[in-house]
Amino acid sequence: MSGFQIFAVAALTALVVSGLWGALIVRIRREGKSSQEKAAMLREQLVSTRADMEHHRDAVFDAMAEGVMLCELSGKVVFMNRAIRQLFRIPENVPDGITLLEALRLHEVHEVFERTVKNGRTMGVELNPSALESKHLMLNAVVVHDASGKPEGVLLIFHDFTRLKELESARRDFVANVSHELRTPLSMIKGFVETVIDHPSMDQETLTSFLGKVQKHSDRLALLIEDLLTISKLESGQATVNLRELRLCLEISRVVGDLQRSAEKRNIEVSYSVPKDMFVKADADLLEQILLNLIDNAVKYGKSGGKVEVRAMRNGADQVCVSISDDGPGIPSEATDRIFERFFRVDKARSRSQGGTGLGLSIVKHIAQTLGGRVWVESELGKGSTFFFTLKSSAAKDNSSHPPTDALSSAA
Repeated sequence: MSGFQIFAVAALTALVVSGLWGALIVRIRREGKSSQEKAAMLREQLVSTRADMEHHRDAVFDAMAEGVMLCELSGKVVFMNRAIRQLFRIPENVPDGITLLEALRLHEVHEVFERTVKNGRTMGVELNPSALESKHLMLNAVVVHDASGKPEGVLLIFHDFTRLKELESARRDFVANVSHELRTPLSMIKGFVETVIDHPSMDQETLTSFLGKVQKHSDRLALLIEDLLTISKLESGQATVNLRELRLCLEISRVVGDLQRSAEKRNIEVSYSVPKDMFVKADADLLEQILLNLIDNAVKYGKSGGKVEVRAMRNGADQVCVSISDDGPGIPSEATDRIFERFFRVDKARSRSQGGTGLGLSIVKHIAQTLGGRVWVESELGKGSTFFFTLKSSAAKDNSSHPPTDALSSAA
């Protein structure tokens, strides 16, 4: 091969190699650019996925009833959910870098935090911070680790069990009150029976008197048990409710007639003023029980020789408001919020002398709620009391927009 041929082959080889190398460089650059674009896309997807995860995390934690807070080991707050903001009244615009102690201002929580950092877990700590209006809280705390097992923060979970405490207190009070109410008539019955047994030859008049008292206290026990069963059914929603259209003036007049004898004994005038065409949607037996309780109380505790007035009026488009007023001694303002509690008595001595179980107004409250209404009282010492309750109006027949002269009135 001549020198020229060798040179030509070498030149051609150089060109081929140069072309291949150029193509390779272009391909590498193209693939490098593609890899950078893929890496950028992966970074964007990672950021988007992380944002979605954080959003879902926040949604899950915000839906929890428990307060949740995550802090770094230094005490800096990383995350808190909606429940803990509401519980401790923490504003939304909390500055970055705020510490646990600055956020909650409770040294006992900070002490639990430090104990958890040291021990890894702290469970079942009860808190009753005075700044939270007698709230009862249960605090659990645990150290959170990263993927390598290294501690990186503390998770605190606050459970508000104030309602459970209130229910437990109500249960204790209820048991104590029921025990007391049962013990009194039982002791009386036992005493009279023992006396009769110890004196079998007592005269007929004394024996009849004792047996009458035994019957009286037995009736009181039966009434108490009946009221307890009624409240239990109403609170559990097991009470049978037969809603139908009732002419209100007839229901009220029937109850006023039943209580006329009691009113005459105390020389009390009972009157009512109800539109003749006012209809309500209610259960007849439950409505009668409300009226009997409230009107009977007004007769018992009203001023001797005074008046009891029953009125009914429209309360909006779909409700009727019934009021029962007396001119008795009235109710102290501090007692009006508690008067519908079970066994609560404004004047315990007078209430027991008048009879009753101490459950009447509580039954009234639950019946009113069962019928879709509510009950409340307005009173002033020395000027009497007025009890109100609402019922659903029967729109189909209620034409009670008549003038007052169309009201049915009567006096006992």
